[in-house]
Amino acid sequence: MPDQSLPPTWDKSHGSIFENFALDLGSFTHTGKYPSDAGQDVKHGLELQFERLKEKNLRMQYRISPRGLLADDRGARREWKDDKYITRMEFRTCLLSRTIYRDNRKVYEKDQNSTFYQFITDTRDSKVVVDELCSCPNCGAVSKISVLQNGCPFCKTYFSMHELFPKVTNYYFLQDESFTDQELKHTMKRVLLPCIVISILAYIINFYLTDETEMTNAVFRFLYALIPGVIGGTIVGAICGYFLWAFLQLGLLFIRAGRSMPMLFNIMGSRSRFVSCMSRYSPEFSYEYFSEKVVSMLKTIIYSGDPSNLPYYEGEPMGSRFLNVIESSFAGAVALKRFIVQGDYCYVTVDVYLENLYDKGNRIETKGEKVRVELRRNVRKPIDINFSIERIQCKSCGASFNAAKMRNCSHCGTRYEVGDDDWIITKIKA
Repeated sequence: MPDQSLPPTWDKSHGSIFENFALDLGSFTHTGKYPSDAGQDVKHGLELQFERLKEKNLRMQYRISPRGLLADDRGARREWKDDKYITRMEFRTCLLSRTIYRDNRKVYEKDQNSTFYQFITDTRDSKVVVDELCSCPNCGAVSKISVLQNGCPFCKTYFSMHELFPKVTNYYFLQDESFTDQELKHTMKRVLLPCIVISILAYIINFYLTDETEMTNAVFRFLYALIPGVIGGTIVGAICGYFLWAFLQLGLLFIRAGRSMPMLFNIMGSRSRFVSCMSRYSPEFSYEYFSEKVVSMLKTIIYSGDPSNLPYYEGEPMGSRFLNVIESSFAGAVALKRFIVQGDYCYVTVDVYLENLYDKGNRIETKGEKVRVELRRNVRKPIDINFSIERIQCKSCGASFNAAKMRNCSHCGTRYEVGDDDWIITKIKA
């Protein structure tokens, strides 16, 4: 049992994929080495973001450190699964520090108490997935899992199943509004101490000026006023400071609630309505799975210079709408606006809430945004929670390739269309 009096630590010796990925993600922003536990889609997103920053002559660094009430492995979990794979959502509280440099000059810095969410996909039974496609963790080439275990045909590296799975298939940070005991004491001190000092000074001055004794020596009069001034000022200052601190916290709570109210009203009932509609066709459906899938695709589209090259985007050209976004963060809400089924396909419209960082040339600007996304999926096709366009098998010749890098099969030239395999984004309106 860990000592609760000690600050939490994340270390690779703990054998936790969550902690390994968190440590490697912070290291990636310093070294450029991809997290070893990252799935291929996560690596692709990091690659696109890295290229976007490089285009802007920017460099962003993360520092992720555990903090808060759920910094250890007591963080809540939720799971969903299909016939072959299982995905669990883990989260822990942390301090996320982001610093952005342009030509080695710091242009942005922000520390944020956050809840770090990770989606970790693993096999339900390793024996039944050996014929599934997987990207080689060393060179990225696509092969069957059984082939990788006998040596990648391209880089000759051998892998065991535990090196291929589990993998982090998505992640995001949400702001954490809770306080640790230490943080609570620190915020109170910042209000109480000035109030006490002001109150003591006011009491001393009042006693000094209203002294009814016949002392003429100013020093003695001051010392005479000092004792009751310190005692009275401390008591009254502490009481007033506490009520002021409580009032400020209540005010901040109302301000945050007011800002969140439109979003809360928009998402109200979304999860239950969506699950009710989708479960008729896919009993294994999870709203968390759908939300993280939409956010992952949307972020990739935002970072991509030309989303028309992405197999899961059929919308109009985006133009310059998102070209200056250097960091796109999920704000924690996906609101259902429409769900209809026509034939074998369901058509879904959702509002996705994001917090984006824009490069404005001479400054970095934070902007909360609501992006409307329209999607389509074949409801007769079972959900494959391990599906990725990074691992595609050509329907014409059977060859494997990375559809995120090329739309046409490298062997027979057939153009790949996501079609019935997964969700497709048909329109984005910001």
